[in-house]
Amino acid sequence: MNHIKTGVLWLAVLGIFFVGPVWATDDFEALSKSAQNIKSISADFIQEKHLKILAKPIVSEGRFYFKAPYSIRWEYLSPVKTLTLMNKRGAMVYILSEKKWVIDKTKSDTRGIVMDEINNWFTGHFQENPAFTPVYKPGVPPSVILTPKEDMKNFISRIVLKLSKTTGMVEQVEIMEGQGNRSKITFKNEKLNVDLPDSLFEKP
Repeated sequence: MNHIKTGVLWLAVLGIFFVGPVWATDDFEALSKSAQNIKSISADFIQEKHLKILAKPIVSEGRFYFKAPYSIRWEYLSPVKTLTLMNKRGAMVYILSEKKWVIDKTKSDTRGIVMDEINNWFTGHFQENPAFTPVYKPGVPPSVILTPKEDMKNFISRIVLKLSKTTGMVEQVEIMEGQGNRSKITFKNEKLNVDLPDSLFEKP
C-alpha cells in the first residue's frame, strides 16, 4: 500500500488523466470496450496548482502523448522543462541540464508506479485501482469522480474528470488535495489516433 500512496501523492502534482471514449455511457464495462478504439492521443495542457499559501496559482504548460498499448510521453515545456517517458521497458524521468536531457533517478521508480496506473485509466479500466472508488456522473459535461479509500483521504479528497461529449477524452481534471490545495489541468488541441513514431517514447 505504501507504493500506492507514493504514486497517488506524485499524481496529485502531475495530474495526468485521459480516458477512452464514453459517449454518454454510464456503464464502466461499456467504457472499457469503447476505450479499445483509442490507438493514440496527443494534446497540449495547462496545469494550475492552487496552494492556500499563494495568492496566485503556479501555472505550467506542456505536451502529452499516448500510444497503445503502453507508451506515454508527458513533457513540461514551461516554466521548468521536465520529461517523463514510459514504454515496454519501464518509465524514466529526465530533467534538462546544460541543454541536455539527463536522467532524474530520484523520481523514476515512483513515476513508474504512477504510469502503470495511468495506463489503466487510458484504457478505461477505472476499477483496476483499489485505492479509489469510481462513479460516472451524467451531465453537461459528463464526469467520472474518483473517491479515495480510507487511507487515501488524508492526501486527496476527490478527483473529478470532466469528459468531452464528442471525443470522450478528459477535457479537464480537478484534484482536491488536503489543506485547501487543489490542481486543475485543462487539455486542448486534442487529436485521436494520429500517427505517433515510436521515437517519441524513447530516450531523448
